Amino acid sequence: MMSGLSPTGVINKVAASLVVKRKYSTVEEAIWELALSSVRSKTAYYRRRIRKLEKKYGTSFDKFTAQLKSQATPAEEDDWLEWKSAQSMLDDWQKTYRNLTNESPC
Repeated sequence: MMSGLSPTGVINKVAASLVVKRKYSTVEEAIWELALSSVRSKTAYYRRRIRKLEKKYGTSFDKFTAQLKSQATPAEEDDWLEWKSAQSMLDDWQKTYRNLTNESPC
């Protein structure tokens, strides 16, 4: 670890620098906003991956899955696995976002 800082120490240092620059009024507020920003970034990333596959195949994941029954090429199977993974990760990050936004900041 650089400079002997723990992960918590790094986050606190970043948040404190944002407070000093008057971007946020407290370290807690800065950490909260950094967390929300990170989660929003992850959901956007997985949405882009899903849209790319929807565009490539011109259909939804469920319809694509039905079309592949017993006739998928190896490339289609790879895309299906990527798509399924992206769907799962998007669901997880959206749940995390809902949980964060349902709690009040510090």
